Amino acid sequence: MKFYLSSFAALLSVLLSTASPAFCAGVPFRSDDKQADQEVPQFSKSEIDAAKQYPNYFTINPDSISLRLEEVVEEPDMNYVKMSETPPKDGANILVTIDQIINIASKVWNVIQNNAPVVNIETKYATAYPEGVTAASQLAQWSRPKSYVYGFYAENLWGSVMIDCKYKVSMAYNGSYKGKGKYLTAVAVIPTTVSVGWGYKFYMSAAVPDSTVANVGTHLDPVAAMQLKLSWKMATALKEIDGTSVYYVQGDGFYEEIANPWKKDPVVEGIGSAAPLFGDKVF
Repeated sequence: MKFYLSSFAALLSVLLSTASPAFCAGVPFRSDDKQADQEVPQFSKSEIDAAKQYPNYFTINPDSISLRLEEVVEEPDMNYVKMSETPPKDGANILVTIDQIINIASKVWNVIQNNAPVVNIETKYATAYPEGVTAASQLAQWSRPKSYVYGFYAENLWGSVMIDCKYKVSMAYNGSYKGKGKYLTAVAVIPTTVSVGWGYKFYMSAAVPDSTVANVGTHLDPVAAMQLKLSWKMATALKEIDGTSVYYVQGDGFYEEIANPWKKDPVVEGIGSAAPLFGDKVF
């Protein structure tokens, strides 16, 4: 039988004698853009003392960590992100190279910091546009965005769920320039639920390396592609656990999870396309 954060009334009365009163995540949003894997978790003296007294509570069971795709949904529009793009005033003078694909938006950004979604997370997203395009409005024929909803869970050695997080990887696709190409915009990671037990710290960051933004179509009819790297850190006063997944996205709507640290093997057909990130210590 699994116990969730809300079921620890008895444990809470014990821990409160040595700990601060905040048991579940309620940390104010943070706006800094340090990468999560550079964050050094800070623990109070009461958390450190409690970890020594109750090591099984403060130790994540590696076999319990679960990351799974729960559903795929269509978004009604692109309003899940706030796009900060400005099309040129005189479109006739734009030089656009349709087979050169670039990301003009975020390349590295935090998603969750110290147990809470970062402030203004809806402004963080990546694009894969033809060089010379500066706004999604310069492209046409966008398909309705898709979101891939994931659940992330981790228990301690008592079998209690200490981290319960849901997030969605969203994208808009099929954008074309004068009838040519299939491009991407609003590629984002949006946390929808974050619940973290007292004494635990949880971080998540996203990155789209320039080396992974590419044209996988032809010179005359390009298809944009990118790889989204999503990294986590779970920490207590006793131990830290890191992990990274990689998601592959194409401008024609193709989507695939090509690396997951809690699956035994990566997707075989995705290894070639993921090569730039496998060299960056995915596991």
